[in-house]
Amino acid sequence: MCILPISQIFAGGGFPAWTNENLFKDDLKRATLVTNLPNITDSDHFIGVQLSGSQIPSNSGSAQRMPAARFSMYPNPGYNLWVQFARWPGSNPNFSIGTGLQVEFEGEDPQRRQAIGISWNSIFDDGYTQRDVSVHGLYAYASEKLNLGVIAIIDMHHLVIEDGTGIPDYDESIYLAVPYLSWLAKESIRVSVMVPFNSSGPGVVLGSELLIGKRK
Repeated sequence: MCILPISQIFAGGGFPAWTNENLFKDDLKRATLVTNLPNITDSDHFIGVQLSGSQIPSNSGSAQRMPAARFSMYPNPGYNLWVQFARWPGSNPNFSIGTGLQVEFEGEDPQRRQAIGISWNSIFDDGYTQRDVSVHGLYAYASEKLNLGVIAIIDMHHLVIEDGTGIPDYDESIYLAVPYLSWLAKESIRVSVMVPFNSSGPGVVLGSELLIGKRK
C-alpha cells in the first residue's frame, strides 16, 4: 500500500517551476523518474492490482508526491500489460494515464530474468500537455519470493506548451536507471521499492500489488 500520510499526498503546489525554461524542464525531467515505470512483477497469477506512492524533489523547494493505481494482466508467464492512473503534482492537480507491454525471455538459468518493453504516458495539465513514450530493458535475479534487479529506460519526452508562457515546445530523450527490490510478502501480495534516477537526481517509489487468480 502507499504508506505516505494523506496530508503529504495532496500537498504539492508550485510544480513545475515557471520561473525560467531550465527550471521548468528540470522539474518535468524529475517527474519522468516515477510516472512511466514498467512492471517488475515475476508473477504466476493472472491479474495484479497495485497501489504506489512516489516522491521526487522539485525546484519549488518541496517534495512532490504522486500516488498511483495500476491494473495489470499476466496472460501467461512471459507477457504482461498494464494501465495506470496517477495524480499529477501542482497547484491545480490533474491526472496522468499510461499503459505498457512487457515481454520476457527465458534463459538457461530460470532465476535470471530478462525482459524488454514499451510504455506510454500522457499528462494534460494547466499550461502544457506532456507525452512520454519509453522503451526499457530489465535484468534481474528472481527466487521464489525475492526479485532484485535493474531497469534501463530511454524516455522520449514531448511537451506542447501554451503560448504566452515564454517557454517553447520541446522534445528530449531522457535516460533512466532503476534499481529495484520486490518481495512476495504473502502468497498474493507483493511489496516493492524502486529508486529511479537520471541526470536530475533520484526518486523513490513504494508499492504493493495484490495478485489475483493463481495459476495451477
